[in-house]
Amino acid sequence: MRSLTQFQIDTARFCNVSTTDTQAISILDTYINDSIKTVCNIQGGKLRFLEDTVDINTVADKQCYQTPNKFRKIIDMYVTIGADANSTIYMPGMVFDPTKWKRILAAKLGTSDQPFFTYVESQKFCIQPIPASSTNVITIRGRKRVIDLTMSDYTAGTIESIANDGTTVTGSGTTWTADMVGRYIRIDKTQAANGGDGYWYEIAGYTSATVITLLKPYEGTAIAVGSAVYTIGEMSPIPEAYDIAPVYRAAALYWENQTDERAKKYWLMYDGGNEAGYSKEYGGIISQMLANEGETEEGSYLPPFGSTGTTMNAPYWYPFQDSSGFN
Repeated sequence: MRSLTQFQIDTARFCNVSTTDTQAISILDTYINDSIKTVCNIQGGKLRFLEDTVDINTVADKQCYQTPNKFRKIIDMYVTIGADANSTIYMPGMVFDPTKWKRILAAKLGTSDQPFFTYVESQKFCIQPIPASSTNVITIRGRKRVIDLTMSDYTAGTIESIANDGTTVTGSGTTWTADMVGRYIRIDKTQAANGGDGYWYEIAGYTSATVITLLKPYEGTAIAVGSAVYTIGEMSPIPEAYDIAPVYRAAALYWENQTDERAKKYWLMYDGGNEAGYSKEYGGIISQMLANEGETEEGSYLPPFGSTGTTMNAPYWYPFQDSSGFN
């Protein structure tokens, strides 16, 4: 994963710009953030990595609610009544046609904890019948709004402790702040004891200047009374396999502004030259992203052509193969 600082380093290298040139880096920051938003808006932004969920509570006798600010579009929602194993989930029909919604309102469905319809309009949604109770949970699935990256990497101090499968991180000499929630932390991997696993983990909570919590449990070897090197960075939502794409596009914009032929090289690396008009087809790293992110689940393993046999080496078209590729 690339943090803002790493985006700056990589883009500056491709543009022959010094990272100490604040004016040039400011220009590159504009290109980088514009490129991240452009990548996230390809094919209308209908990309799996932009989907997320948010829970809010119903309010008795309140029909309309604001769309959570982190979403630019609502995909669907459901309402959960009850909090135990016997809870009931209701999936209201999504309505986008204002004329149909007016007809629903004209039916005067009253109040009920069982929702039949929800109407999505701009940055709000309404429920019919109107919720009768408070604290039922509305789970909203939507497409995330992409904001500019502005925060440089934070590396002060060291990591003192974190348990394997734990989520509490304790630092030494750190000055962590509440606005670091939502950023990511990586503890450097080393040959010595008390090193990290080298993976990025999203920060879910802030306790103090020396204690934060992770969204997912830490999978590395436990650190105890350690002094591990770490980085906290602000990330784009683009998956790690494709987050070089904004770097290529930012470099293309930079060289294009310089009227330099190197611009074409980076346009081709970015999307095969589609945006710049060199090709009508997607290529480059964007074509890989679209091919992979279009899948909703892993397909079956397909052995090489010519595989034979009746069990482990059966041809991929044999009907008794399951999704793992084995019988």
